[in-house]
Amino acid sequence: ETNDQKNLLVILPARLVQLILNDMSPDKRTALLEECDSDLLNKLLKLLTLKEREVALSLLGYPENSIGRLMTPDYIAVRKEWTIKQTLDYIRENGTNTETLNVIYIIDDKGHLIDDIKVREILIADVDTPIEEIIDGKFDSLLVTDDEEIAINAFKKSNHVALPITDANKLLLGIITIDDV
Repeated sequence: ETNDQKNLLVILPARLVQLILNDMSPDKRTALLEECDSDLLNKLLKLLTLKEREVALSLLGYPENSIGRLMTPDYIAVRKEWTIKQTLDYIRENGTNTETLNVIYIIDDKGHLIDDIKVREILIADVDTPIEEIIDGKFDSLLVTDDEEIAINAFKKSNHVALPITDANKLLLGIITIDDV
């Protein structure tokens, strides 16, 4: 429970709190931070690494009931011109830091979402095949400002465990998993 978490953060040594906060998933950490009063929030933000502080402040900057606060920026995105081999190498190198590896997101050179693809499709394709040859351009996504009800309905209509979150220009910002909503 959030109250128990806050009580623990107050009584634990600062170094342990620092390790815990920096190790939490961004969405879970945001849920905790948004329940803190401003003094505790400032204290906790100072314990985060620079990178994690930027992520936390970014997520806290979205409207209170938006899925932007629930999303995680930990996902795998690859370019459409990459081969299957390049994609698999990238997944192996970066996959341990992601929320889910069930779906890989395809982006253009500016970071705009083009498609999503199940890992299964990557695993069975020839290693020299470019990603753009196996994508179909059909994908579901949510706007960062959508509320939880919209996200719940989107998950009910799809068979995905995660959905990509974009801004109004389709810039990929993060993902939200079904357990987050």
